[in-house]
Parts: sequence; C-alpha cells; structure tokens
Amino acid sequence: MTLKKTFVLALLIRLIIAPFFYHPDIKSQHFHFQFLSQGQSNIYQYISENKDHLPYRDTFNYLPLTYLTFGSLQSFQKILMPPGFINWLNDWGGTQYNYPNTPYYLLILKLPYIVLDLLLGYLLYKISNSKKILYLWLFNPFSLYLIYIIQNFDILPVFLTVLSYYWLKSKPSLSFFVFGLAIAFKLYPLILLPFFILFKSKNLIKMTKYSLIAATPTLLSILPFASSQAFWQSFFGSGLTQKIIELKIYILPVFPVIYLIIMLFAFLSKKFDLSYYILLISFLFVSTVNFHPQWILWFLPFIFLLKNVSRPSTYLPLTLIGVLILVYIFLFNDNYLTWGHLIPIDPEFLLISSPHEILKNRFSIDSKLIQNYIKLFIALISVLTIAIYEKKSPNHLS
Repeated sequence: MTLKKTFVLALLIRLIIAPFFYHPDIKSQHFHFQFLSQGQSNIYQYISENKDHLPYRDTFNYLPLTYLTFGSLQSFQKILMPPGFINWLNDWGGTQYNYPNTPYYLLILKLPYIVLDLLLGYLLYKISNSKKILYLWLFNPFSLYLIYIIQNFDILPVFLTVLSYYWLKSKPSLSFFVFGLAIAFKLYPLILLPFFILFKSKNLIKMTKYSLIAATPTLLSILPFASSQAFWQSFFGSGLTQKIIELKIYILPVFPVIYLIIMLFAFLSKKFDLSYYILLISFLFVSTVNFHPQWILWFLPFIFLLKNVSRPSTYLPLTLIGVLILVYIFLFNDNYLTWGHLIPIDPEFLLISSPHEILKNRFSIDSKLIQNYIKLFIALISVLTIAIYEKKSPNHLS
C-alpha cells in the first residue's frame, strides 16, 4: 500500500470513530477553554472567584500554554460548529446527553487530534524508515482507543516529544526547545528529559545549556501567572505529581527511588542506548504508578520505535503488557471507560453496568485487587522483556 493510500485509509477510520465516542474530559476541558474567547486570560483566578456559580465546578489543573492554545483554537472551531455547541458545553445536568448534534461537536473538537496523530505516524515512519512501524501506529486499536475514545489532548505533547527525539542528533538546541514546549503543555516529559540530555552529552556545561533551553517555554508561559495563588493551587493539584509517590515501601516512594537509581546508572554508563532507558522508565511507570488511562500514550510511540519491536521475542510480551493495561483500564469504576463511551449513539449505554460494577455486585470481587495483580504481572513481564532486549542489544548503544 502506498503512503498516500495508507494515510487516506487511516484518516477515514478516524473520521468514522471520532464522532461516536464520548468521554467527559473533552467536554470539561473545552468548557474551560471557552472562557478565553470571553476575555478571561487568567483561567485559574476566574474559576477560583466564580466556582460556586459555574455549571461545572472542577478546577483547571493544566498549564497556561494548554489553555491559551486550545482556547484560541476553539475560537476557530466554533465557526464550524452546528447550533447548540455553547449550550452543550455548559449543560452538566440531566439533559446533557439530549443534544442531537453531539457527534458533530465531538468530530470537530477531535480534528486537531486527528492531524497530530497522522503527523506523528509520519514522524515515526521518518525516524524508523519502516512502513511496518507506520502501520503499527496508524492501525493499532490501542492508540485509537487512547486518542479518540479517551480523547484527551495528550497527543499534542506526545507529538512534540517525538519531534524532539527526531531532531535530537542533528539539531539539539531546537530539539530541547521543542521538548520544552511539550513540558509547557504537560509536565510528564520531565520524566524523560534527563535521559534525552544524557544521550546528547554528559558534559556539565552542555547539560546545563540543554536543561535551560528545555525550561524556557514553561518558565515564559507561567511567568504572567506567577503571582496568582489560584494558579499555584491548581499547579500542585496535578494528578501526576500525587500518583508517582503513592506506592511506598515503608516511607520510600517506589517510583522516584528506582527512577533515580536508573538515572544514576545512565549517567555512569559508558555506552548509552536511549531506547533502553525509555523502555525501563516506561515499564517502571506502568508497574508502580496508578496511572490514568490516557497517560499510557506518553510512552507508546517510543515502545513502537524500539529496535527489536518487530521480533516476536520482544513483540509478544509487549503485546501482552498492552492487553493487561487495557484490562486494568476497564476495571476502573468509570462507565465512561467502557460502554459509556457510546452515549452519542444512545445515552442508554451509560446505564449498562461497568466491569467494576459486575465484579462487585454479582461476584463480590474487588476490582482494585485484580488491578494490583495485573500490575504485578506487568512488572514480571517487563523484567522478561528487558532481559530479552538486553540479550539482543547487550551494548545499549544507539
């Protein structure tokens, strides 16, 4: 299949999927984004002062560049919207599922995700020079689920992180600036930043230079909000900062401790395989952090880019980990992660019992216990996968 036909088919699949799957996250985010077109530049202060009077009362826990970018984008998207969009955004009551134009709202809101997703597929193709990797990205159900069914804006920082990876060898300064843009949308790339820096240089001066370049977009974007107490309260309310320290042995948080050990080994290693360390961090994350489903997208492109991903010895355990992650996600006490996605087709889908409810009410089984076992299995399979990877690439040299 030619590249043109491949992307046309991928586009058609996404245009079919996008309108008919719903998650409240996309609506809640755009509920907040609408205030930019109303002249509210400080979303944090506005919500703090008006929270009791808003139809949706959750705080905005994302960084300013996210608000400014998607708020500006929404101004153009509203031109394409059929009637009732603003009413739909502000309806959080019993009639919120009664809007016949909901599929059209969802399609238009997801159009930027489709563009970024297809561009990311092309970028992975350019990096790997492999149509197999391109097909794997464009047609695997896992990324389709994470982008269009869970439908968070994580695809934007993910795209920027992979773009940084693409430019890392040839254009390091530009690479780290793009990496910094990804951080300015979501903080998670900070987890990978030290390894990008160590891959490029272990010289202290250069490491400092790249760190400052990467920090610049975030510092510039939060500077206008630095005096806002409401901003800092939202900033420190981030789910990621809380969840990476939840799992502890005695008083030691597992993820940060092992992460620092891995980073120390990376610094001391004479030969540096960036793919290997991204693999380690990815497996550490899914094994020790109670992750939100969309967070898996952060690591997925890099897993696909692993040198040996096409070999059955590595591909099979990676696939098994993916299946276990999906089962883990479906066991959350959240109907919107399973049948509830289908309310644009029929709101009655939301009334169907979730797997969590079925296990609890019919079998008296705690789904959290099953999730803990799943994470244990993921950890064991991760160790096996890393052992296979080390056997295939013993020098860890990119």
